[in-house]
Amino acid sequence: MQRQSSSFTIRHANSRDVGHVSDVLAESFYRSADRQVNFLTRRFTNWIYPLLRWGIVFDLSSRFSEKTPCYVCLVATHSTNQSQAIASLEICMRHVPVKSPHEFWLGHETQQYPYIFNLAVHPQWRRRGVAKQLLLAAEQTVKQWGFSRLYIHVLEDNQAASHLYDRIGYRLDSQEGNMGFWLLGRSRKFLLQKKLD
Repeated sequence: MQRQSSSFTIRHANSRDVGHVSDVLAESFYRSADRQVNFLTRRFTNWIYPLLRWGIVFDLSSRFSEKTPCYVCLVATHSTNQSQAIASLEICMRHVPVKSPHEFWLGHETQQYPYIFNLAVHPQWRRRGVAKQLLLAAEQTVKQWGFSRLYIHVLEDNQAASHLYDRIGYRLDSQEGNMGFWLLGRSRKFLLQKKLD
């Protein structure tokens, strides 16, 4: 699978991409200037950053080597350097709650559906449409697998991601983390769903 849009190319990642994808994930989730953290937290993160990145490399390498059906990592590259990933996302099968009229009494029922995780764009490449291109490519992959729904989580305070998901058709499916929100002041996690044509 290879998809080109404007100056970005979306393709399946391979083992040679592990280092670049790890850099994108580590920069996005631990060092990004968008994250509001205090001085001590930032210093501590910088100090343990090599360990954090090593953990990401290890996790990615193990997922790539498992050859799990219905798993893929997509990467975006720019025309200036086709070998360096500047953004990525992963899709796997995950159990998600399904609505049931007996849910209150019997608990949640779950089914497996394609689920997007680790969507990240390197800070230098944000706000150029690459995340949208990755999400649209993920939809095509999931359709090829024979599914008509796709799920993703978003934190309540991640307004940029929420707006993007809303614009391309993701809708609220359920809300998680209410206890942490009320007791610890943590952001709630929303499970979003998109029905694919």
